[in-house]
Amino acid sequence: METKFEELVGKTLTLQKDVTAHDTYDNLLSTAALTKLMLDTAWKLLENEFHEGVTSVAAMVLVSHEEPTIAGETITVTATVDSVRENRVEISFEATDETGVIAHGRNERLIVDKESLKKLGEERAAVLKTIL
Repeated sequence: METKFEELVGKTLTLQKDVTAHDTYDNLLSTAALTKLMLDTAWKLLENEFHEGVTSVAAMVLVSHEEPTIAGETITVTATVDSVRENRVEISFEATDETGVIAHGRNERLIVDKESLKKLGEERAAVLKTIL
């Protein structure tokens, strides 16, 4: 399905996850695990919006992890597209656990051509091959 980028504004997606021991540090939800869920939510929010050969990549992520959550609780992340400018999509997050809000965040994603991105990665990696 192909979408006009400006039509994405206001689109939301909510994902939930039970916090496991793997997601914690000293039995408390780690910021890394929380950030991963936020980025996964942003990815899923946009993944079916572009034609074949186009994807979105994270250019910036900002997370304010405000409250602790223990293993065994369920966290819920809601992502909302706030704006689209050219190929830049601004997404905001709110994360809650069973007690209330635990975090807020922002993610800037770039809409890019997959082949061009892969080519750029290969060109950058070629420099390493000459060193090794």
